[in-house]
Amino acid sequence: MPVADNAKLQKEIDVMVQHIIRELMTEFGKSKTEAIHLVEQSNVKKLLMQDPAGFHDSPYHWALSILTDQDDVEALEKHLYH
Repeated sequence: MPVADNAKLQKEIDVMVQHIIRELMTEFGKSKTEAIHLVEQSNVKKLLMQDPAGFHDSPYHWALSILTDQDDVEALEKHLYH
């Protein structure tokens, strides 16, 4: 992949990560620190770098996936039953 394309993809990944963090905060009640930590622990960046088709999934979907992978039942239940 040419350097310019790689840089553009990295910027798009950074934007997606910010949207996922916002979803974790607004929809699932995570603090900014918690949301950043969850995203950093996940493999979102790696997956998007390997397969840009992941951009078709919404930040909300990514947030759900991250919480599910982390077994954060409390956050998922709060969201479902609020």
